[in-house]
Amino acid sequence: MTIDLCNVGVRGRGRPRLDDITIQFAPAMTYGLVGPNGAGKTSLMAAIAGLVRPSTGTISVAGGQSVVIGAVLAENGLHPGRTVRETLCLRAAYVGAPRSDVAAALQSSGLERVARRRVGALSLGMKMRLGIAVALLGDPVVVLLDEPMNGLDPNGIVWVRETVRRLRARGAVVVISSHLLTELESMIDVAVVMSSGRIACVQSMNLQASSGCIIEVSDTTRMIDALTATGETAERRGDRILAGCAVAEGVRVAVRHDIDVRSIVPASVDLEMIYAEASAGEHIAEVGR
Repeated sequence: MTIDLCNVGVRGRGRPRLDDITIQFAPAMTYGLVGPNGAGKTSLMAAIAGLVRPSTGTISVAGGQSVVIGAVLAENGLHPGRTVRETLCLRAAYVGAPRSDVAAALQSSGLERVARRRVGALSLGMKMRLGIAVALLGDPVVVLLDEPMNGLDPNGIVWVRETVRRLRARGAVVVISSHLLTELESMIDVAVVMSSGRIACVQSMNLQASSGCIIEVSDTTRMIDALTATGETAERRGDRILAGCAVAEGVRVAVRHDIDVRSIVPASVDLEMIYAEASAGEHIAEVGR
């Protein structure tokens, strides 16, 4: 079960909210959408969920089969006058889930004690928990979570992390957006960096560098020149350098050229570095979310 987008464009208010998006999302994988406000993350999720119609291109979910999609988007659509339990019961009826799943959803989301409370009286964190619980009813094969950690306390963030891992383990496609890069990095298999309605970079998070180090120094340009002069590879990654040498050699080069080292660690895939590299030198335009 895959999601395939081919040359997808979505226009809004005369400007592209999505522009020529081509990507495939695979089952049993978790994808993290990162980018500034207005990059198109929410628009991409809305297009996958069928809430907005592409002006160009095609979107295929499970080859056109009818499947359950669970989504928590910026406008979650929860009726403020309904109770927590009523909200879950309505969704359960819509997707054909048994009533027993409502009790399980209340328990797993930590909302049992507020089951009779109206949605409008919930805190931001409780609304987010409810939105996620609603999205998970019916065992969806596609789950779209837009800023799911917004308003959550540390326990809530742990719950989201564990929920995402369970979804991945049972074969769902999970797509998450978040500005909390450190938390997001711990959950995802693939990072998708977006900017101005386009995909700037797609990077697997499961790759580990076989050698090399990441260096942050007082003078990046001089350090790159010094490394390349010794025959080492050196690439600028935002404010840091990805060098082909071991940590000890990187330190020796810096000392030899009187360059202050702020940090130097063995190289690995790092979401902040991926984002910084993909965003470097780009003009970020505010387009529709």
